Amino acid sequence: MINRPKLVALVLLSLLLSACQIDLASPASSAAEQDAGTIVDDAVDDAVDEAIAENNASEAVSDNRTQVQDSGADSTTVHPAEELIATFTQPSETNGDMLVLYGQVLDVNETPIANAVVEIWQTDSTGVYDHPGDPGTNSRDTTFQFYGMSTTDPNGWYAFRTIVPGRYEPRPRHIHYKVKQGNDTLLTSQFYFSDDIAEVQGEGMFRAVGESGDLLLLQLVQGEGQLLANGRIVVDMGIGSGSLPLTPSQATGPYYPVVDLVAYDNDLVRLP
Repeated sequence: MINRPKLVALVLLSLLLSACQIDLASPASSAAEQDAGTIVDDAVDDAVDEAIAENNASEAVSDNRTQVQDSGADSTTVHPAEELIATFTQPSETNGDMLVLYGQVLDVNETPIANAVVEIWQTDSTGVYDHPGDPGTNSRDTTFQFYGMSTTDPNGWYAFRTIVPGRYEPRPRHIHYKVKQGNDTLLTSQFYFSDDIAEVQGEGMFRAVGESGDLLLLQLVQGEGQLLANGRIVVDMGIGSGSLPLTPSQATGPYYPVVDLVAYDNDLVRLP
């Protein structure tokens, strides 16, 4: 709606100025008076146009605010991932660079997969597994949990607090994971680190997935007292293709935990 008080005032001003002017059609009117009248009329027209433009701009801002309110957007809303990360309140009791690995489990249509179980297992900071098949397991860091599980929330988010794994020669640093739903394993794969890309590209099974290998790379970001890495996982729910590419599978490897992971939580830097 037009800003009526300002527009009415301008119209009244125009009428007043017109009444005060000498009849421009009279022969007695001078050229100077005609010019003056034209200047006044132009000024009033410009002022009216400006008022309308300002009003339109104001309405546009108002419409934008209404759309934000209607969408339910709230600058104070906490992101689901932040809520999960905030649950890790106790100090670390292990060695190594602390890492919060979090992400969302989705299908190819970007639909979140709720109540899926994400399992991870990895080495300690020195590159040793907690597994009877690892020759160095007796020298492992016994303050570290090595494996754990996280159940996705209603929006498909999961989170782990762990450490950056050490290198298990000759392989680059990596974190194994499985995604399960009920008795079904939806995906078995591994996360690598983009900082190690030269080493990772030397992995035969990484090269085998081609450009999809980028979906297995974690980018480390420095947070407050810990590193953060977002690992999105897209699983095959049997619905065909969609807007998202599937996360490639990778080998389970020889060191899948021999314990029941149900007994282990998602905080690997503190023993249960």
